[in-house]
Amino acid sequence: MGYGAHMNITNNRPGTITTYVNNVQCMYQDGDSNSYLNDFNDCEIGSGGTYPGGQGAYIEAKDSDTCFFQSAQFTIKVCDSNNSIIGNVSFSDDTHSWKLSDNTNPDVIDVDINNDQNPGTIAITVAAS
Repeated sequence: MGYGAHMNITNNRPGTITTYVNNVQCMYQDGDSNSYLNDFNDCEIGSGGTYPGGQGAYIEAKDSDTCFFQSAQFTIKVCDSNNSIIGNVSFSDDTHSWKLSDNTNPDVIDVDINNDQNPGTIAITVAAS
């Protein structure tokens, strides 16, 4: 089993946002190893809402078989209510530590990662503008 995190996405915009999961490599999904990364795919989050709330949805990197020598990675694409792209945030897990690999709109999409515990936490906040 690989390193995991509890992930939440908060929408501080006046309209609904939709998130999509892309570029997935070496990640458990759909409940495998209790990892629910796909819950964030085609996920609508209303204004002022947080998905899923609480401690967040658990996600986990694979680190066995063909993934033993590869970094786990995934991208969350965030779109507004008109399906215009707000931005993309990309993550990777190197040596059991989540990191932000890329953020195409850091002025609007804030990412907070805490690796001080196991599992870690990833909080994504989409600002009003």
